Amino acid sequence: MRTLLLALLLANLVFFAWSQGWMAGAGLGPVTQREPQRLALQIHPEQVHITPLASASATPASAPQPASSAPASAPAEPDPPPSAPAPQDAAADGAPTVCRQIGPFGAMESAALAQAQAALARAGLKAKAHNTPTPDQWMVLLGPFPSQDAMRTVLDQITRQGKVKVFAPVTDRPRYEPGISLGVFSNEAAAQEQLQIVKKQGVQGAKVVQRNTGLNRVTLRLPALTPQQIKALGSVSGQLGGQIVKTCATEAAAP
Repeated sequence: MRTLLLALLLANLVFFAWSQGWMAGAGLGPVTQREPQRLALQIHPEQVHITPLASASATPASAPQPASSAPASAPAEPDPPPSAPAPQDAAADGAPTVCRQIGPFGAMESAALAQAQAALARAGLKAKAHNTPTPDQWMVLLGPFPSQDAMRTVLDQITRQGKVKVFAPVTDRPRYEPGISLGVFSNEAAAQEQLQIVKKQGVQGAKVVQRNTGLNRVTLRLPALTPQQIKALGSVSGQLGGQIVKTCATEAAAP
C-alpha cells in the first residue's frame, strides 16, 4: 500500500513537471501553438482577403426604407363597362323628371290649342300631341235650319212658350249648324227619353244624333320635365288656351 501511494505521488510530480515545460530541455513537454505552427495549419491562405471597415459617417449600402402608406404601384383597376345611353327625354344630369299634360282640347278648340303650343315654345318646351277619339255623345237636335234667321225664329218661339227648360244654339258642331240643342247625353237611351219629353212639350221635328262622330281631341304631353323646365312651364301657365297643367294620367293612376 505504501509503495502504491509513493508511485502515484511520483507519477503526479512527473506530469506536473511535463505540463510546465520543465522537461523541455530533455525533449519532453507539450506542443505549444506558436505562430509558425498556426501558419502551417492554414488551408489556402491566399484566398483570405481583409476588407477595411466602413467609417461610421458613411451611409449603409442598403439602408432600410420606411414603409410607405400606399404601395409603390397598385394594380390597375379594370376599366368600367360603358354606360348605357340615357333616354332621349331624361335629364342629362340624372335629375328626377316628371310628366305633365295640358288639355284635352276639343275638336273645335284649334285656336286654343295653337295658343298653348306657342306659349310652350316661348318657354323652350316642345310637347307631344296625343290624339284620342272624342267620347261618344248623343244630342237632341232641332235643325239644322236653312239660315240663322230661321233658327232664331224657332228659338224665340221656344223661349216664349216656356215649356222646354234646356235649349241652346249649336255653336261647336258645324255639321249641325244652324241648329238648336235640346240636351246632350252620354248614352243614347237618355237622349231618346229626352226626345219624348220635348215632343210632349210641343216641340216638333226634333231628333237624336250622334254628336262626336269622327272627331278627335288633343292632349299635349311633356313626358320628362326637369325642375328647371317645370319652372319654365309655370311662367306660361296662364297662356295655355284656357287649360290648366295636370299630372299625366299614367302617373296619377299609379299607387
